Amino acid sequence: MSLQNWTPSDIDLDRAREVATERRAANKVKMLHHHAFRCRSAEETRAFYEGVLGFPLVAACIEPIDPLTNEPKPYMHMYFELADGSALAFFDYPAHFTPADFPEVDQFGHHIAMEVTGGHETIDGYKKKLQDAGIDVLEIDHGYCRSIYFYDPNGMRVEFATNVTVTERFFADKYQSVDADMAQWKQIRAQHFGEAAKA
Repeated sequence: MSLQNWTPSDIDLDRAREVATERRAANKVKMLHHHAFRCRSAEETRAFYEGVLGFPLVAACIEPIDPLTNEPKPYMHMYFELADGSALAFFDYPAHFTPADFPEVDQFGHHIAMEVTGGHETIDGYKKKLQDAGIDVLEIDHGYCRSIYFYDPNGMRVEFATNVTVTERFFADKYQSVDADMAQWKQIRAQHFGEAAKA
C-alpha cells in the first residue's frame, strides 16, 4: 500500500476524531482479545516472543482434552500479552500438527500487524534486534506508516508498524472515500482479472 491513491484534504481533524470516536463507540466488538496460531514448540515460541521481542508470557494453559473430539490429547495454549491487554496466542499440539503444517505464510495470505509506540526509534530498535538474532527483516515505508515484516519460528508473518505525521489525516480521508474506493476497485478488479473475478 502507498499514498498513490490519496489526495490529502483539508478535513477538520478534530471533527474526524469525533466521528471516529462515535463510530468506535457504536461497535460492540471492543478490541482484539487474542489472535491464535499454531506453534512447533512452546519453548521455541516463548524464546522468540518473550526473549527476542519482549512480549510477556502471561498464561501457559495445559489442556488435557481435545475440545473437538473429547479425546485425551494434551496440548499447550500460550498467551503473550500486548500493551493494550490483548494477546498473541499459540497452540503447541503435537498430536494435531505435523511439520507440513508450518510453511512460511505469504504475507498477503495472512499476517498479523501490530502498532508500536516510539516511532522510528522503536522500529529501528526491533529491526536491529531481529537482525542480530539472525532473522530476515523486510522494511516497507507505506507512506502512511512505516513497517517491518519478519517470520516467527512457526512461519507466521508478523508486522510491526509505526504511525507517521500523515497517518491520522490519511485514515480520516480514506474513511470519507471508502465507498468510492470500493467501486473503483470493483472496476479495476474486473478489468485486470476478468468477469470471474467479479464474484
